[in-house]
Order: sequence, then C-alpha cells, then structure tokens
Amino acid sequence: MSKIKVLALSYLFPNAEQPNHGVFVFNRLNALMQYTDVKVINPIPWSPLHRFIPKYKSLANIPYKTKRDKLEIYHPRFFSIPKIFKGVEVYTYKRAVKKTLDTDLKGYDFDVVDLHWTYPDLPTGESISRAFKKPLLLTLRGLEAFHEQDAGSRKGIVKRFLLKAHRIIALSEELKQTSIRLGAEPSRHSVIRNGVDTAMFAYMPKDKAKRQLKLLENEKIIVAVGALIHRKGFDLIINALPELISKHGENLKLYIIGAQGAEGDFRTSLYALVKKMGLEKNVVFQGAVLNDLLPVWYNAADVFCLASRGEGSPNVLTEAISCGCPAVATDVGAVREIMESEPNIGECVPSEDSKALGVALSNVLSDELKSDYHREQNAKVFSQYNWDWCAQKVLEVYQASLESPIA
Repeated sequence: MSKIKVLALSYLFPNAEQPNHGVFVFNRLNALMQYTDVKVINPIPWSPLHRFIPKYKSLANIPYKTKRDKLEIYHPRFFSIPKIFKGVEVYTYKRAVKKTLDTDLKGYDFDVVDLHWTYPDLPTGESISRAFKKPLLLTLRGLEAFHEQDAGSRKGIVKRFLLKAHRIIALSEELKQTSIRLGAEPSRHSVIRNGVDTAMFAYMPKDKAKRQLKLLENEKIIVAVGALIHRKGFDLIINALPELISKHGENLKLYIIGAQGAEGDFRTSLYALVKKMGLEKNVVFQGAVLNDLLPVWYNAADVFCLASRGEGSPNVLTEAISCGCPAVATDVGAVREIMESEPNIGECVPSEDSKALGVALSNVLSDELKSDYHREQNAKVFSQYNWDWCAQKVLEVYQASLESPIA
C-alpha cells in the first residue's frame, strides 16, 4: 500500500532565522514521515517595510527552499504589513502558495491538505481542497487561533472557514468545545495532544543536573518556562512565593526561563512585582536558554510550575514530566488530560488562583514525588507519549478522512 501524500500548509513553522518558531508543528510532521510522504509550505511575510523593523528584517535571509531532517519545506513570500490591513493576507497568502503549487510542487499528487494554523491558512487551504477535491484537515493549537480577541475581519473569516474543514484535530477538549460552539460539526473532531521528544527530555539524577548548571546543592528549586507575557502567569507564582518560603525556607528559588514574547512585554511588571515583594534573592530571571539545556533545568528542579492563563497543549509541561520532574499546572488547554494520563505526576489547579497554586507547590515540595526513584520511574512511564505516538494518532485521522468522498 502506497504512503498517504500530505500537503502541509502552516504560517506557524520553524525556519532558518527562527529555528524554534512552531517547532511542535515540525516535530509532528517529521514523525509522520515514517508513515506518510509530507511536503510543507510555510509562507513568510514580506513588505518593503520589513527591512526597517529589527523584529522582521532577518526574515529576508530565509531561503526559498530548505530541508530539515526528513522534511522538504518551501518558504514563498506573501505581502503583509505588520499589525495593519490583515485582511489583505487572505489574497496575498493564497497567491504565494498557489505559485509554489504551480511550479515546485506541480507534480505532487497529494491526498490530503493539512493545515496547522487558522489565519491566513484556512481560506487558502479551503481553496486548494475545493480545487483538487481533497479532504481538508485543520489542527487547532490554541484559543488564540480563533482570533475571537482580535478586531477586524479575522474572527469572522476563521469562523466561516472553520465549518468547511472535513476533519479537525484539537490539542485539547477545551479547543474542541470552542470549535463546536462556533458551529463546527462535533463528529469531525479528534482530540490529540502534542507528543514530546522523549529521547532528549529524559531523566538524569538531580544532583548531576545541579552540578552541570552550577546551582547550589541545598537550593529548593521551582522552574517555570515561557515567554515573559501576561498569559503565562508568572505573577501568580511570584505572589505565592512568600508563604512557600515561610514553609520551605529561604533557600527556595524560582527560576523563570524565557525572554520577551510576541504578546507584549510583561517584563517590567514582573520585575516591579519581585521588587515590591522583596523577593530579589528568591526569583531569578534566567532569560532564554539553549533548547538542549532545558532537560538539565527540568531535572535540576524540585518541581516544575506552569501557571498559564491559557494554553493549547503545553510542550514545556510534557517535557518536564518526561524528565520525571513533578509538576503543578493550571487547568487550561490540554493540561488536565496530560496530568491525568498517568498517576502521581503532580497536581492540576484552577487557573488565576495564586493561593491554590501555592498550596499545590507546597504539597509537591513536601512529597516523595520528588525522590530520584519516583522521578526515574515517572520518566520511564511517560516515555510512551513521544512524537511517534502522536503521529500514529494523526495517521488514523488521515485515513478516516480518505474514507469519505469529497463532493
């Protein structure tokens, strides 16, 4: 039986200048290459203004065609003015993708169209699906994908084209229910959370990890990872710290790993909060760290904390658990599904509740969950939820989509 051929289209995808941008999309598609054939189109925004804006000018350096591990990726340019006139992208994005289809991928007889973002992907994906009479799949990766918070035309366009997807993969039950509320057919949905690179994110003894990072042996460590934005909820952890310090000692430290994010700069507010509460000795803003050092940080931590106000399927949570690190996480996105997939991996608490977060962190810091034996066993058990596990779940959706004729 020949492999299913997949045309993957995603505004969100890593490239030569942003190697970790949407890396979870790459991980899933790369894992699927064992079972399918995938070609990726990742259009890159362009305008004459981009070269004058530090945040965007390096995008010009991205080659048109690249290869990363098993995947062949095309990066056509589409006209986009940062932050304004977003409605025009429906047309410019479609034109850029069509040009690649008509030239470099002209002979590629794909079976399914696989989208990994909503805007401006959905109108283009629907157009290709209709023209070639191929099923249209969409993956919902976060509440922001619905653009309900945005002014302008994007919200309406996403809602209208969401109904045209033949199959929808939601990373969480929350995303599935939001999609259904907006009118998508319930029977078209599957819930499949992200996998994790269990070879990279694996157990190592805590004392070894601490030595590698040059951390003090007697420190009790909470690690939190993410962009320094309001949505990540670092302020909620900081607010819980005074009581935690009173119970667990002055050697308790919170290491926040991450840099400024795309959703606004929350750094000043966080710095001010730490100073106001007199926690300068207990909160360390570590900044961005290399990806291959993240497993060391997870293994050095007594507990990992995800305090987000909103998520899809948070990779940092599964990465920490895959290392055997016990976790405390807020009940957003796929968090509950992750935390309930195996016993004794930590606690799930309501979002926006600093007190509940503190109680759960205290419980884990006091519990035998932090023992090296327990951590090593948890890492072994959680290793089953790798990207191959995820790819096989997605493959089932591909196969199901091909069983229904496209009108």
